Amino acid sequence: MSTIEFTPTTKDVLRDLIEKETNRVGSRTLAFENVARTIGASSSWIRKFLTYEDRVAEPRMTLFQNIAAYYESVCSRIEHEQQVERDKSARLLGKLNAINTSFDRMVERETQAEAVGEGE
Repeated sequence: MSTIEFTPTTKDVLRDLIEKETNRVGSRTLAFENVARTIGASSSWIRKFLTYEDRVAEPRMTLFQNIAAYYESVCSRIEHEQQVERDKSARLLGKLNAINTSFDRMVERETQAEAVGEGE
């Protein structure tokens, strides 16, 4: 990745982290504080970095690595949560299908019983 892509990509990742954390905790201010603490920066540095082009220094390499590692962990957590939801949905759908199958058999038996009763 070139240095031209470094800053915009880092900003995009930070914006996404802030958005995800805001959705999780329900407070944008708290989201900035949580992300800042996790990556080893201050929330004011993040705000300046995201808002102003030339008023804040580029992130040092260790900070960039912290941002990348945190983003990877957030993505992994989201993927895990989605898999848990898919598994839960599959289990519930399986139970619903079993119930439907039972109902179908009951209706089939009742229909057969009625047909036998009418044939007598």
